[in-house]
Amino acid sequence: MQLYRPLSHALAPGCERTSWYELDRDNTQLILHRAGVTLQPDEHPTVIDTWKEMEKLVDTGKVKSIGVSNFSIKILSQLLPHCKIIPAINQVEMHPCLPQTGLKSFCEERGILLTAYSPLGRPPVTTNTATTIPILLAEPALLTIAEKHSVAPAQVLVNWAVQRHTIVVPKSEDEGRMKANITLVKLDDEDMNALDTLHERPEMHRSLLSYHGTGGVVFGWTYESMGWDMKPGGIVA
Repeated sequence: MQLYRPLSHALAPGCERTSWYELDRDNTQLILHRAGVTLQPDEHPTVIDTWKEMEKLVDTGKVKSIGVSNFSIKILSQLLPHCKIIPAINQVEMHPCLPQTGLKSFCEERGILLTAYSPLGRPPVTTNTATTIPILLAEPALLTIAEKHSVAPAQVLVNWAVQRHTIVVPKSEDEGRMKANITLVKLDDEDMNALDTLHERPEMHRSLLSYHGTGGVVFGWTYESMGWDMKPGGIVA
């Protein structure tokens, strides 16, 4: 069993007796430390303080791996010099509109597996900035590739991620979709190029999630603090 447990950096010493301990498990596969959410970057316990406490959980033998979520190159660069254990994974939003190319290279060079959450984007929503987030699954280029291979658009997105050598964790409660998501489809160079360049269109290099505030704040941190080069609304600057 894998446990994806996002933790804020408000995790205090003795956490093994609180949030993790309450799980009452002797074999936790993975715990994640998520950037943002509570304290500001310069408040204690810091990201580094929290990571050192998480390393102690591994020392107990009851936690197999520890990783991070939403960590940018900036935050990883602050953390890594202090690591006894390198993060096993970094789980971030990643799809053709937000391919995370620079972060992908950075993590690969350091042996950190990049994992995509929300790899399919999300249904259409109108944010409080009165802008409509694009529907990735309705993109004509994606639909053309899906029709070419006689598969669902979601399968194309999952296989795009796999062929980039990244991990993908799509969510579904539908048994048919779950089976489709684990069915590999070989995308050719033309397919991959069409998806790799999708973000180059105007206003398409962006987050597709709705947690972006009007003032460039997400998870309680500014984009600058998160190390995200974005404009309000999650559009890459």
